[in-house]
Amino acid sequence: MNSILYGVGNKFIQTNTFERNDLHNLDYTNQIRIRIELQGSDFTCPQYWDRQSNSYRTTKSITGTYEITTEIDDSELKSGMQPSMFGMNKHYNIFYINFHNIKDEIKTQRTSWGNLTSFLAKHIKSIVDTDTSMAAKKEDYENEVELATDKVLKNSQLSAFIDKIKENYSTNLRNNSCEVKFGLPDYEDIFLQMIFKVGLNGDNANLIPIDHFGDGYISMFVMAVIQAIAESNTDDRCLFLFEEPESFLHENHQEYFYKTVLCNLAEKGHQVIYTTHSDRMVDIFNTKSIIRIELEEQDKQTVVKYNNVGEFSPTMPTNSNGQEIISFANFNSYIKSVEPNLNKILFSRKVVLVEGPNDILAYKIAIEREVEKAHGDKKYAETYLSFLNIAFVVHHGKATAYLLIELCKHFGLDYFVINDWDFETDFVTDLANFQDENTLKQDNLYLKDGADDRSSNSKAMITTNWKLLNNSGIDKIHFNIPKLERVLGYQSDDKDSLGILNTVQKLIYYTETFLPTKLKEFLELDKLTNLTENVVETANSEVDTDELPF
Repeated sequence: MNSILYGVGNKFIQTNTFERNDLHNLDYTNQIRIRIELQGSDFTCPQYWDRQSNSYRTTKSITGTYEITTEIDDSELKSGMQPSMFGMNKHYNIFYINFHNIKDEIKTQRTSWGNLTSFLAKHIKSIVDTDTSMAAKKEDYENEVELATDKVLKNSQLSAFIDKIKENYSTNLRNNSCEVKFGLPDYEDIFLQMIFKVGLNGDNANLIPIDHFGDGYISMFVMAVIQAIAESNTDDRCLFLFEEPESFLHENHQEYFYKTVLCNLAEKGHQVIYTTHSDRMVDIFNTKSIIRIELEEQDKQTVVKYNNVGEFSPTMPTNSNGQEIISFANFNSYIKSVEPNLNKILFSRKVVLVEGPNDILAYKIAIEREVEKAHGDKKYAETYLSFLNIAFVVHHGKATAYLLIELCKHFGLDYFVINDWDFETDFVTDLANFQDENTLKQDNLYLKDGADDRSSNSKAMITTNWKLLNNSGIDKIHFNIPKLERVLGYQSDDKDSLGILNTVQKLIYYTETFLPTKLKEFLELDKLTNLTENVVETANSEVDTDELPF
């Protein structure tokens, strides 16, 4: 969002106004480079000579590609924009609202609310100037205001005080004859200096200034102002930039707000760009409107993980074969597995896709114990997955797992799949070698179970497992053979979570068949172990080579 604000000229990078010394890891030498492409309508301007058309012109446009860069020159931060758009952005309606700060901004009349009210004042003035019925009432207003003011001030202490101001002012101007009046603003200005007051639940008697309300009510009021501007300002298209509009809204109201406000603005031809951490503020059935960014842990910078923004289209997200990942044809799977986990899919750094709740229980306990063993801190172990932004997602069936895998691929989200193999023998590697389903179905691995013909149920399970392997890749999937309970040594088939819990907690060591190396690497447990070993080696080295003189 900051890059967009700098790109459209809403913010400027200067020595005395730059709010952040550096946007990338606080590195003094790491400078900013922002490239932005803009399109805008023409606006009128004084006549000038246009070199490109080799003619005089009286219109300009912000349309073009701009590059903003910074550099350190003699210990001073300097910036530049090529080409310059100086003064051009004021001809366009660009509104930025940070909903975290809006309450303070209303009180101080500054920043985003100040910009909005400035435009609102111009808009109100335009309405007043073009409304013939209001213009006809101007003389009546002025006469009645003057009579009312004189009546209130007559023989009052305030009137005497104003006379003293007039007398002193006249003396200061060398006895210049002057007139000083104290009253309401002129007719043209009265509407610009009014303040908004609100009465809730039908209370018209006790109206309260809007800045006295809570953040949620204020946010809704600000959006009501924006909606009114957008609805009445049909000739001009606006650019709306919103910072986390879901702030201070309850979950159900977030979805209502998204559909009735944000979507409505876009449908009226305005461009709406906003940041969000809420899955209620996105449409998973139209992912072309989503840009997904993520903090890269190693380089400590934000990277784009998904950006497929094009012309607005109701098309469902598709896989590499052009098939729809999510559609109303598989709405049942969507409601069961995707919708409840949408927040995790969109906002996690990594996800582990598992078959059922017992898988989550077993693996979370195992991971927690492995982290505590390596790090020695129980609280850190309990929050390890949250700290790394790794989430577990239950797919409740292998058929739904395909859907979640494709969705993770679509959004550029790193994933790992854990499933039951459902066969006593391990032929995972052999199954992964088949390039296509037809070749598989002609092979004895599919046709025969030893000397006997495979049952149709057995063939279906092989096909399902092959599809999982093919979709995920053998490096991103682990099968518990034949199933989780047997791998853990829990002999019953009752799926009892308490029994699974007790079994996992009794294990001293987790074998490769349950917690494989590739899963440890995905969960970054190997980095944690290496880090601990390096710390121990360093400490031992310091003790062994202690050459201190005391």
